[in-house]
Amino acid sequence: MMMHQPIYIRDLELSFTHKTCFENFDYQILYGQRIAIIGRNGCGKSTLLKMIHALCQEKTSSAYVPQVIESDTECSGGERLKKAITEALATNPSILLLDEPTNHLDRKNRQSLFHMLRKYEGTLIFVSHDKELLRECDTLWHIDQGHIRVFSGQYDHYIHEIAIQR
Repeated sequence: MMMHQPIYIRDLELSFTHKTCFENFDYQILYGQRIAIIGRNGCGKSTLLKMIHALCQEKTSSAYVPQVIESDTECSGGERLKKAITEALATNPSILLLDEPTNHLDRKNRQSLFHMLRKYEGTLIFVSHDKELLRECDTLWHIDQGHIRVFSGQYDHYIHEIAIQR
């Protein structure tokens, strides 16, 4: 796996006709980071992940696994997801982007996913509401009220910071 140079995000924004999801977002993605994207349903998390993937494709090897994986086989949703992640990792990407990777997974497949992700040495960026998975990150991007707020540290640190700010 090739290490990637820092990926610079400058003045990123996402808006629809009458709604600004976020604006003026600047960030530098470093090799090996574990970034979780969180926020309410419909706030732009999955779209942000796709935007980051498009930016990364220009700079380095990346693999994107969407939330819904189409398949003509009779596999369960969890089996399709596990297969898609395994195939993505086989390309040896320096950045792996996952959209709600624990959805539809039973306990055994969740543990298998966590094991694969812990072994993965590259940069990981994922969208999730899963508290157990969120504890695997070292940075959280919280999309809220038209902005992306960045929190360094793991999920428990984020919860503590949010509690202090209220």
